[in-house]
Amino acid sequence: MVEAAFVTPVFFALVLGVAEIGLIMNDYLAQTSAVRAGARVASTSGTDIYSDYDILRAVGRDGAALADERIKQIVIYKPATFGEAPSATCQAGTPVEDVCNVYVVADLKRPESDFGCITTKNLDRYWCPTERKDSLSGTGTDYVGVWMKIDHPWLTKMFGNTKTLTDSSVIRIEPRKK
Repeated sequence: MVEAAFVTPVFFALVLGVAEIGLIMNDYLAQTSAVRAGARVASTSGTDIYSDYDILRAVGRDGAALADERIKQIVIYKPATFGEAPSATCQAGTPVEDVCNVYVVADLKRPESDFGCITTKNLDRYWCPTERKDSLSGTGTDYVGVWMKIDHPWLTKMFGNTKTLTDSSVIRIEPRKK
């Protein structure tokens, strides 16, 4: 009895810890998949007027394992090189002219008509996809990045209430015939 009293809490802590790690890995892998899918679409549709709409559709599709309330922010941004994260301003949720567009989970369900660099809407007008450069433009190719922030709620609260996870993917815009 005494031995069981000592071993049982340790055993349950280990089991619950393994379960928590499995759940956070599930969220991390879903987030990574969503970000990579968005970056691939960003590369292939880079200068298309509805590029950001297509990117958000890909993020939503590949991030389907994430509950909507976990997704806090998606940033489509202009990095200078591979691996560069968005600026602190963009990560804080403020879009910057010619630098980044910031989206929330509700934007994943918006219709295509809300996109297209419409100045009356605060969606993709800050870094309009038509202003992005590919190698056919003759001025050099832009990189495009997709950054995502999610909150993972801890099930057992052994490690706190939530853990914020971020991930990004940067890729060069592929040339397309106009």
